[in-house]
Amino acid sequence: MLPNLSAKLKVLVRGLLTLAILLLLSSFSSPTSATCGDIIHCNQEIDRVKKEISRLQGLEDNLQNQIAYLDNQIYLSQLEIQAKEDEINVLSGDINDLSVRLSRISSFLGYQEKIFATRAKLAYTSDQLSPFDVVLGAETLDDALRRIKYLHVLEDQDIQVLNQMHDTRTSFNEQKKSLEDKKTQVEQLKAEVEDQKKSLIGKQNAKQDLLVITNGQESNYQKYLKQLESERNAILAALRKGGKKLGTVTRGEKIWPQGSTGCSTGAHIHYEVRVSSTNSVLNPCNGFVGCHGLGNSVTSNAYYTPGGPSNRLTQGYGGGHLALDLVSGDGWVHASENGTAYLVEDKTWKSWCWVNKPYDGPAYGIYIIHSDGHKTVYWHIQKP
Repeated sequence: MLPNLSAKLKVLVRGLLTLAILLLLSSFSSPTSATCGDIIHCNQEIDRVKKEISRLQGLEDNLQNQIAYLDNQIYLSQLEIQAKEDEINVLSGDINDLSVRLSRISSFLGYQEKIFATRAKLAYTSDQLSPFDVVLGAETLDDALRRIKYLHVLEDQDIQVLNQMHDTRTSFNEQKKSLEDKKTQVEQLKAEVEDQKKSLIGKQNAKQDLLVITNGQESNYQKYLKQLESERNAILAALRKGGKKLGTVTRGEKIWPQGSTGCSTGAHIHYEVRVSSTNSVLNPCNGFVGCHGLGNSVTSNAYYTPGGPSNRLTQGYGGGHLALDLVSGDGWVHASENGTAYLVEDKTWKSWCWVNKPYDGPAYGIYIIHSDGHKTVYWHIQKP
């Protein structure tokens, strides 16, 4: 009996130690949920996390750092969402206060106008206060002087009431403008929160995708990085060859059917933005809205969406994937902006591709040179 009990205790102890290690690793690599309390502390925490993200940038050469980078990106989005929602709550309180205040000012303004109208009518239409009565109706000179003085007092009071009405009206208009500004600000913040929630989902999906691709193994992550690097090098080599000039294209124009040539798991557009003079890669999300969140439809900002008005994001920018992968709703590649288009090809993909492909020909792409100093790249297009 004792040996069996001892064995069970050992198993239990090992299980508890394993659980403790997992919890320790989890707390080390992942920031906690966003609970920063108030706007000031949220902004302080946002600044701290941004510094941590900057520190981690360029250190994504191992899986642990990449997961930490993604975790901090997720945490930052959660903090920014909470900060904006807190700001919305504060502004909503201000809007309620202003609405009550404007209602009171409006009522007081109506009261002032009513009183002044009544006073003016009594002062200038009553026989007792008419100039004729002042001069001819007075029994003595002293009585006439007292009446004249009384009229001056009434005139001063009228001027004072008019000034008060002007000040009240000015205050009313200023606070009404403030109310409209706050309402506009709330609507803008609400739109930003919705965008950030979509971005948060995209970042969470990116982390999940990375864990699935690598199975949480450093060796798989290193292999994945090499494959992504090989794809970038293949595209860069094709771009440097110059390719065949297709001619000028206009923003939004259909320029070629999307395809699956090269190392592709299916028909889609691998989309990049590069500097024309150096071919260095830029973040394409700067030109679009909603480019975080797999399954989302990416919409235009600086550039026209390469997948057209109806599209679906299948892989975002980051984690070594310095592009956007989209499936075009109409099956066509659309030009991001006016420019000159060129057709290029690559024949090296079979030496590094990580998927089994039935297609056995070259990989094809199009790039467009734009007047803003950028070039946009559209990879995996159909075979010419």
